[in-house]
Amino acid sequence: MHTSWPTTDFMKKIKINLSTLILLVLLQVSSVSFADPFKNSRQINTGNVFSFASEILKEEREIYISFPANYSHSVHKYPVIIVLDGEYLFPLVTSIVKHQASRNYMPESIVVGISNNTGKRMEMAMEIFHEDGAPFFFGENLGQPDKYLAFFKEELIPSLEKQYRINSHRTIIGMSPTFGPVLEAFWNQPDLFRGYIVLAAEIGKYLKNGERIADKLLNSFKLKNRDKSAIYIGTSSKDVANKGLEEAKLYSDLKVVQQNKNYENLNYKFELLQDEDNYGMAIKGVHNGLRTIYPPELWDINYKDFWRGDEPTNALIEVYEQLTNDYGFEVVPIESAFYSVNNLVKTAEILGRQERNSQLQKWLSMAISYYPKSPILMDMQKELHRKLAHAE
Repeated sequence: MHTSWPTTDFMKKIKINLSTLILLVLLQVSSVSFADPFKNSRQINTGNVFSFASEILKEEREIYISFPANYSHSVHKYPVIIVLDGEYLFPLVTSIVKHQASRNYMPESIVVGISNNTGKRMEMAMEIFHEDGAPFFFGENLGQPDKYLAFFKEELIPSLEKQYRINSHRTIIGMSPTFGPVLEAFWNQPDLFRGYIVLAAEIGKYLKNGERIADKLLNSFKLKNRDKSAIYIGTSSKDVANKGLEEAKLYSDLKVVQQNKNYENLNYKFELLQDEDNYGMAIKGVHNGLRTIYPPELWDINYKDFWRGDEPTNALIEVYEQLTNDYGFEVVPIESAFYSVNNLVKTAEILGRQERNSQLQKWLSMAISYYPKSPILMDMQKELHRKLAHAE
């Protein structure tokens, strides 16, 4: 039989076709792998939105609520932070609170935002005036902060207490016109909140009775029936620069007062934030306001001191009992945090590596009393029990 071998031209065609095929396959693989690198899309939940029907406000308000990440693991109650101008400030406050709490700078908290979805923001503004008597705020139905305090006291807070695990420590945050309910509560209903944050403050303006807001604040600091509280009043340097030397001098004078005058049961701070504008000061203002309520000298908790000591569990309990006494609610340690050693889980891991099994056993029992539904803590306890049983 005679066999005829392929010609050179035929072989070239095969090579060309094979190269084309390989190229097409590679392009197909490339399109599958790299054309759309964003896959398996899912939403990140930063909170819940509710519609709240209020008889006092005679309308439905949107309410935003954010919970601590381990809320479902715990049994204790949390402080609540009520944020006015929720559509603007709620995401900011939620992020700062979660960050601060994760570093042990404050307790984990439930954040509640009140939106202006009905367009009635100016109702919360106080009627305040320039020195010459000209009104400062403009808008319909000004001067109703009392109505919003009634809404908080009679409707919102009782509903939150009924639905969620919140304790008696409440903070309120307002900015520019919405600082009205914040100051009104501080002056006239001191039992309603324990923390107050006033952003874009207007302390150089005057009330209806002719009293300057700064003077009204200083006089209210002297209240004897106030529970232990904290108030932060911040504004921006650019705002003050636009208002003249007298306003700048006011903040300078208040700084001197702040350095020399302490009040029983009250921590306070007036602050002029440099290189910030009216609403742009909110990030620093919220951060510094929370640190006024939860000062670093009380919240600098170094867990290394616990695990280096002979009785880490007793040492931690002692620190948190002191914070509980200071704040009037049960302050508990955090379960875990992003790359931090100052939490229950990380200390348990370290005690395990140190082979301090009896101390680890006590630590885990304490931790699970705070977070009885924590999968990681329960798994650690089971693993320790297996280890101890095997050692016997």
